[in-house]
Amino acid sequence: MAVTIRNVALLGATGTLGAHICAALTQAGFVVTAIQRKGSTNPVPSGVKSIKVDLSNKDDLTSAFKGQDAVVSAVPDPTLATESIMIDAAIAAAVKRIVPSEYSTNFETPLSRQLPIVKDKAQIREYLESAIANNGTSTTWSSVNNGPFFEICLKQGALGPNIKEKKAIFHNGGNLLVGTSTLPDIAATVVKILDPAYLDETANKSVYIHSAAVSERLLTKLASEVTGIDFGDVESGKILDLDIDLMVTEAEEKLAKGDKSGWSSFYYQMMYAKGYGGEDFEKLSWNERLGLRTMDEADIKGLIRSTSQELGVPVGSNTNT
Repeated sequence: MAVTIRNVALLGATGTLGAHICAALTQAGFVVTAIQRKGSTNPVPSGVKSIKVDLSNKDDLTSAFKGQDAVVSAVPDPTLATESIMIDAAIAAAVKRIVPSEYSTNFETPLSRQLPIVKDKAQIREYLESAIANNGTSTTWSSVNNGPFFEICLKQGALGPNIKEKKAIFHNGGNLLVGTSTLPDIAATVVKILDPAYLDETANKSVYIHSAAVSERLLTKLASEVTGIDFGDVESGKILDLDIDLMVTEAEEKLAKGDKSGWSSFYYQMMYAKGYGGEDFEKLSWNERLGLRTMDEADIKGLIRSTSQELGVPVGSNTNT
């Protein structure tokens, strides 16, 4: 008899990404139960059941997972200490599929797995694989890796143009491509993973997707065309072109002193530095296999337009002052 998924337990259901996953699963017909910590006051959407438990108690979680076909984690900044309990509880409850809170850029390179921003997630993946193997269970896993969150990075000015501040910053020339994904596309991928049509194909696999292939220079160009902002250029000094190696060296020095203010430098290292695999997003992508559409320039401009409006920046005329 073919394995089917109907009941899904979702951790982080009210978070930035989790809310999109919750909505997508519900719309696709899954019965979603939000697993929340005791004392949480975050409301869940209508039609979604909430179970509040001690997230550090395996027995509590096992009880909450009973009758669930899948457990999906969308908790921000997951750690092995908490996620290992979730994994053990899910296996004990005999769920069919576990989706950990990975949602990163490239997990397949040794260099990436050593980065401070990835170490916890790498440990969780290793624990998940070993726990399933050691328990001789029929439980399987799938993870989603999607590159940077497109809307958030665009809003924060993290991928070239900073629309709100009307300036741009490049890294290592600004021409390097990265695969970035929108929150709805990431949520749609979780749905695909649990769909009977793809359940076997995605078992015990890391599923890579991207909504768009972008460079900092391309995004800056498109943002200028949409908003009319003159971001300037590197030659005049108006656009800074930062060296990632120098950024990482400074970040490591700060981190050694317990200062995480340079934390974002490690993200640029993962996306753009040689050997970390950020450039391999198209080779790894499951877009075609899952029937996911890749954004063209018109789509990207549409996202820039909506982001600009959300930030209160006029579109269609020069707003640089």
